[in-house]
Amino acid sequence: MRGRTFEIRGYRPGDERRILTTFNRVFREECGKQYVDRTLQQWTWQYLDNPEGHRITLAVGEDGTVASQYAGVPVRADTPWGCMRFVHCVDSMTHPEWREGLPAPGLFARTGSAFGDQCLRLGEGLCYGFPVDTAFGIGRHHLGYEMMCVVDYLIRDHAQPTLPMPDGVVVRRLDELPADVDQLYETVLLDKRCLVRRDHRYLRWRYRDNPDRGAYELWAALRDGHVRGLIVLRPDRGLVPDAMTIVELLAAECDRDALDALVAAATARQRAVGRQRLLAVFPQWSHEWRALQQLGFEVAPSANWLQRRLVHSIHSHRLTPGFLATSWWFTLGDSDLA
Repeated sequence: MRGRTFEIRGYRPGDERRILTTFNRVFREECGKQYVDRTLQQWTWQYLDNPEGHRITLAVGEDGTVASQYAGVPVRADTPWGCMRFVHCVDSMTHPEWREGLPAPGLFARTGSAFGDQCLRLGEGLCYGFPVDTAFGIGRHHLGYEMMCVVDYLIRDHAQPTLPMPDGVVVRRLDELPADVDQLYETVLLDKRCLVRRDHRYLRWRYRDNPDRGAYELWAALRDGHVRGLIVLRPDRGLVPDAMTIVELLAAECDRDALDALVAAATARQRAVGRQRLLAVFPQWSHEWRALQQLGFEVAPSANWLQRRLVHSIHSHRLTPGFLATSWWFTLGDSDLA
C-alpha cells in the first residue's frame, strides 16, 4: 500500500462511473443485503442537476480507481447577513483497499482537507453533515468538525387520538408544487433567522426532479384559495422502525391553524398507510418543536436506535457556533436521511 500513489483533485466529467463503482462497493459492504446500488441517474440529479452546483474532491489512484471521495451538495441559505451558501457534506468514503498502510492523517482526512480548502476559497458559509461515528472522529481531529447538537426525534404513535381539522382550512395532496410557494416561503422567513432557502427552485429540485420523487408526498393547507402551509411526507421510510417521516413543514408561526391542519392530515395519512410512528426533526428551540409536542408528539433520543448528530465546519467569520445552535432552523429535508 505504501508504494501506491494517488492524485487528490476535483471532479472531472467522466469520473462519475468510477465514483459509483467505489461508492457501491463501500456501502454494499457497510449496509449489507438491504443495500440497493446507487444509479447514475440518482448521482446525476444530486450533483450535476443541483441548481447550486456541486463540490467533489477525489483521491484517484494510478489506475483510475477512486480511492477516496469527499463530496458536498451546496444550498442557498438565508441569514441575517444576506444569502450564503451552505454545503451539505455527503457520500464521503474510502475504498477498502486504501484504508490501511498510509501514515496519519489518512487518505480520507487528506481528501477532506482538500475539500475544505476548496470551500474556503469559494466563500462558502459553512459545511455541515450528519456523520457516522468513524467519520466524526476523523473529522473532529483533522477537519475542524464541531458538534452542533445530537439529534432528538419527535414521534407520535398511532395509538394517540386523532387530530381534528381546524375550521376554514382545507388540506389537499398535490402532484406539483403550488405556484405561490415562494410567497409562502417569504412569510415563513419572517419568523426565522437562518435556514436553507426553501423556494420553488430548491423544492422542485429536491422533491420533484428527484428520481425518487414517488417516495415523497406534497400536501398543502389552503385558506381562501391561497397556500398557507406545505408539508412533505415520506410514508415508506423513517429513521426508526415502522415510521412515516415529516420531511418538511412550512407554515407561518402566527398561523397555527395551518400547522395544525397539516399535522392532522399527516396523522390521517399515517393511519391510512399503517405506520406505527410519525417522525419529525426540528431544532429544540423552535416553534415547531413546541407545537408538535402540544399535538401529541413525544421526544425520543436518536440514540435509542442509531445516534445522529449535526456537525459543522464554519468558514464565514459572521457565523458562530452559538448563533447556529440557537438560530439555524432545520428539518430532515436538509439532510440525506429522508
